[in-house]
Amino acid sequence: MNELWLLLTLFFGFCLYYMLKNKLAIFFPSFSGMIKIIDGFADVEKDDVLYDLGSGDGRILRHFAEKGLKCVGIEHNFLLNRISKKKLEVYPNVKIIHGDIFDQDLSDATVVIAYLSRIVTKRLQRKIENECKKGTRIILVSYKFSDWNPIKVRKWLWIPIRLYVI
Repeated sequence: MNELWLLLTLFFGFCLYYMLKNKLAIFFPSFSGMIKIIDGFADVEKDDVLYDLGSGDGRILRHFAEKGLKCVGIEHNFLLNRISKKKLEVYPNVKIIHGDIFDQDLSDATVVIAYLSRIVTKRLQRKIENECKKGTRIILVSYKFSDWNPIKVRKWLWIPIRLYVI
């Protein structure tokens, strides 16, 4: 029993260290109820280009890839990046990038989805203002942009999901 507590403490300690060091969100999967709300907000058409920032294990990408959308996922965590690449290799319309979202160009995005930490969401707002075109739909899970008013807000359990349009 003591070994289990030690392993759990080490695991959660490492996760906290990683999150604080990189100012990132710890991976929390998007569940089907969340994806349903996101899908309704995205209101996608075949020519849309969807970016999932912090794409995790690729659940959101798979959902939209099955609709035929061009999808780009950007994931900082090497392990999650490898998992999503393996799971989504059957979709030629999906590109998974291992890297920092702030090093990627978002100018061709028509839909941007992000489920990130508060600190990263603040930085993301400036990047989106500088790079995304008028009419781009931005869907944020959990945290919000400070001085933008969302078009729609829905909650999945206690987690707010917000739609913004540039």
